[in-house]
Amino acid sequence: MFFDLIVKALLPKQNRFLTYLDAIARNMAVGADCFAEFREAKDIEDFHRISKQLRRIEHEGDEIAHVLYEELDKTFVTPIDREDLHALTSALDDVLDIMEACAGRIVIYRLEKLTEPMREMVRLSQASAHEVAACIALLMDANKHHELQMHFIRVNSLENEGDIVYRKELGYLFAEVKDPIELIRQKEILDALERSIDACEDVVDLIRSVVVKNG
Repeated sequence: MFFDLIVKALLPKQNRFLTYLDAIARNMAVGADCFAEFREAKDIEDFHRISKQLRRIEHEGDEIAHVLYEELDKTFVTPIDREDLHALTSALDDVLDIMEACAGRIVIYRLEKLTEPMREMVRLSQASAHEVAACIALLMDANKHHELQMHFIRVNSLENEGDIVYRKELGYLFAEVKDPIELIRQKEILDALERSIDACEDVVDLIRSVVVKNG
């Protein structure tokens, strides 16, 4: 892969892992921006276009993660524990996977438009992903680890906002939507949106653990 060759040429071996991790996080943020386009989508054709683009971005993230895993198998000394590198890579990948899966559900269920609570949860998911990407960028610089706490708090706040929107809309669905198919369709999309926000908090929890472990 061209990306891999450039990194190998420019960086010491140990530093590559954090660079790969940052690339995965940046790609995740790009995917979150693509996902956010669902908020302004006008019809099913827009949903198809966004879903296809998001799938391509998700595949690009998988390719970078694959390179990281290959390097990890060949390297004895790593900048942080190899278990932590693996867990962070997997958790970042999960964020984009969940967004892509949610996009797939929107297309498969032929949703004509997002409800306002869904649009709000997409916004929260996008904002959370960008906070996570900022955390990974700061993780690369030990002199800036003190700045991480601000982003941790923001992700937690966004997750709390998502819970409030999710629970309120869930209550509305079970009280007002009489068609069981429509109830299931909307609930599954809401569930996926909630998971995308929760997945960002999972990454932050891992980052917090890595920082504590490495002083």
